[in-house]
Amino acid sequence: MNRFSSFFVRLWTGFAAFWKAHSITSRVILVGLSVVLIAVCLALSRSFKTAPMAIEKRLYGEEIGRDGLRYKHGAHIYNPETGEILVDSIEWLHVTRGDTIAILAKNHRRAFINLNNAQLITPLDYDKAWEFACDRGIMSRHDSLFIFRRDGSQVNATGLSARNQYEYLFYNNTLVLNVDYEHVGLLDTAGNWVLEPIYSKVETNYNKRLYNTKLGDECIVYDFDLHPVLRGAYKAIEVDWSEGLIATEHNGIQRLFDYEGQLVYHVIYKRIEELSYNTHRKDKDDKDIYEDTDCYIYVDYNNKRGLMDKHYHVLTPPLFHSIEAQTKHVFFASFGEYSDRFGTLIDDHGKALR
Repeated sequence: MNRFSSFFVRLWTGFAAFWKAHSITSRVILVGLSVVLIAVCLALSRSFKTAPMAIEKRLYGEEIGRDGLRYKHGAHIYNPETGEILVDSIEWLHVTRGDTIAILAKNHRRAFINLNNAQLITPLDYDKAWEFACDRGIMSRHDSLFIFRRDGSQVNATGLSARNQYEYLFYNNTLVLNVDYEHVGLLDTAGNWVLEPIYSKVETNYNKRLYNTKLGDECIVYDFDLHPVLRGAYKAIEVDWSEGLIATEHNGIQRLFDYEGQLVYHVIYKRIEELSYNTHRKDKDDKDIYEDTDCYIYVDYNNKRGLMDKHYHVLTPPLFHSIEAQTKHVFFASFGEYSDRFGTLIDDHGKALR
């Protein structure tokens, strides 16, 4: 305490001597400079305290791209460091997770935009657009398709005709493309047809990496390298998710092949059902007595039914929705159900009765 008092006395004595040794003008200047210095210090202090808050206040919307640009939904893209609006009047922006190319909608038109610099890589002149896949993006204008690379350059010089298709996305570097309502083909990323658009069906099975196609009267299953796995004059071929390839003959008989096209079972069934008929006799409890016929019902992969004998020989193709025994030797085979139900009578040899 004594030391502090002594220091304060010496400080005051020194200041008083300094004050007396200078003129009034010097004293006024000194006081003015002190006031200015204190004001500057206070201003800087407030600036340092509020600068982070100001920066934080400037940030809004979501960050896009890799260089920190931000997007306010349904409004604009801006640079948060400068506050500059880079693209305004945006209707919507479709951003694929992890991608730096997005679809921009503005003035009812579409374009691809680079999210790193907010620069359009294609003209804002298209009706619809689909996200990039396999480094290719697709946009349409007046029912014509245009394929773009990631730098905005166009793959096809003229538009491709496209009909009856909801989505246009490359997969495995190929695109299934319906050129009209009856013809479909397979296009590569260079815009070349790897399957000419002469097929009536091209379906991609992503799980088994197969293309299931129909060309005229022939069904053809290709692998992703476009090597034929199974082909034949079948009514249809279906790729089952776990069992194999189900080939249906025109008479309804179905065969099972593995995913390499090797025959597994010559004929396949989903289940076999017993077929009984009402004898129109009563038991002691006054209940109808049913007895077995000499036939079974088999059910195929598509839930259609056919008739087979007791030795499991097929008597009819699987053409029917249901088969009901009228007597031991006569059956009603229906082709529909409910209000659409109609059918025919067949005997226990599978022959139609007239």
